[in-house]
Amino acid sequence: MKKRHPLTFYILCSCQFWWALSFYSLWAILPVFLGDELGIDQKTSFATFGAYAALGAALLFVGGWLADKVLGAKRTLVWGFFFQGLGYFIIAYSALTAQPTYVFIGLGTIIVGRGIGSVAPPTIIAASYEKDDPRLDGAYTLFYMVNNIGAFIAQLGAPIVAYNIGWTAAFILSAVGMTVNVITYWIMHKKINPASEADKLKIPFKTNSLFLSGALVTVAMASYLLTNLPLAQFVLAAAAVTILFLIMREMKKEQPESRMRMIVGLALMGQALAFFVLYNQMPTSLNFFAINNIEPEIFGIAINPVSYQSFNPMWVIFLSPILAHIYTTLGAKGKDLSMPGKFALGMLICSAAFACAGFSQYFGDENGMLNPFWIAAPHFLFAIGELLISALGLSAIAKLFPSRIRGFIYGAWNMTLAIASVAGAWVAGLSSNTGVEMTPVESLVSYGNYFYALAIAAAVVGVICVIMAPRLNRLLETPPTDTPETLKTA
Repeated sequence: MKKRHPLTFYILCSCQFWWALSFYSLWAILPVFLGDELGIDQKTSFATFGAYAALGAALLFVGGWLADKVLGAKRTLVWGFFFQGLGYFIIAYSALTAQPTYVFIGLGTIIVGRGIGSVAPPTIIAASYEKDDPRLDGAYTLFYMVNNIGAFIAQLGAPIVAYNIGWTAAFILSAVGMTVNVITYWIMHKKINPASEADKLKIPFKTNSLFLSGALVTVAMASYLLTNLPLAQFVLAAAAVTILFLIMREMKKEQPESRMRMIVGLALMGQALAFFVLYNQMPTSLNFFAINNIEPEIFGIAINPVSYQSFNPMWVIFLSPILAHIYTTLGAKGKDLSMPGKFALGMLICSAAFACAGFSQYFGDENGMLNPFWIAAPHFLFAIGELLISALGLSAIAKLFPSRIRGFIYGAWNMTLAIASVAGAWVAGLSSNTGVEMTPVESLVSYGNYFYALAIAAAVVGVICVIMAPRLNRLLETPPTDTPETLKTA
């Protein structure tokens, strides 16, 4: 009989649903809001969105350190909910009063909240299972499915709320989700498993005061960086180099077998970097492709083109339990595809997704408009690649790096998302028509060629991943070590 997942897993799944509802509501409409309401050109709005996503991901490194060494994962979880909720309320106030300055303050507050708290769920989940528990891959895949249920509702509903009720109402929807999470935590926090020694310690008043002061200063800095994009990109690059240095230093403390596994983890991070560049096309280039060239109705029902982003989480919801079952079944038979193999396959499927989007240019009507199939099909293929790379990336980190630095490594993993957010925004900017008016017929050809270029780039990376996979598999053959000797040198 299959063992049930621990109660902590179900509590965090509930919180993740509301987090996704909040986060992806803003994610779906922010680039459009920056253009329509603030008058920012498309290329700059993509860059601002990329900086917002990148700074939040970069600070996950700090959140990992706080979870491991200072506050504990459970406290960082609730503080993250609090700051994100406050940020959404600030943006709603900005939309209500038409004061653009508060948009950047609100985004800065969300960035800090995301950085503080978003490392906590995977860290706590990993700590709730025994080492090498075969349920872990399935747990992360199901957790990812719950995340996408919230994302689906958000990306479908937020544009409808924004355009039919108002931007303020859409942002309040995000704030409500975080409020629910804060309440849930205080009711259920005693039933959530601790993830580190810091979770079991009482935090001194001085430590709490320093944390809050630092968080407020970081809010101010993040808000300023969003208005100075070149400086933001420099800061992110410096942070990435620093994190890589710290990881290399930690590797020197490990036994050779454990060090080899960490090398595999770093290689997979590099492959995931390429994936996240593609992932950031969904709210940017793919979104505006839908706005400009996809018919705004399905089976006669009017659809806001911005809501076509919800195809991606819809397919993830559908595919997640199927893939979780496949992993469990093949794993029990010893035939499951290796982690490097899954990453390579995922990248090749992502290439096929963009090839499909590029091929759509040959099926436009006389007005340059396409059937919604041509946005649903690429999202379907991309969802498969996403589940093979992004969802399992968390599981890979849990398996390949020693538990003593798990929170730190989750933050480092998300640094790849930060760099990819900036790079993805820059790449998406190549698809923008800033300063040039295009008819739908012209934009269809332009987008088609752009997606073909992405498909070729993704295919090249995928082939490289295939070539690397056997070597990475050999490195993985050594058993994991988290021995007393290893811990003694930490």
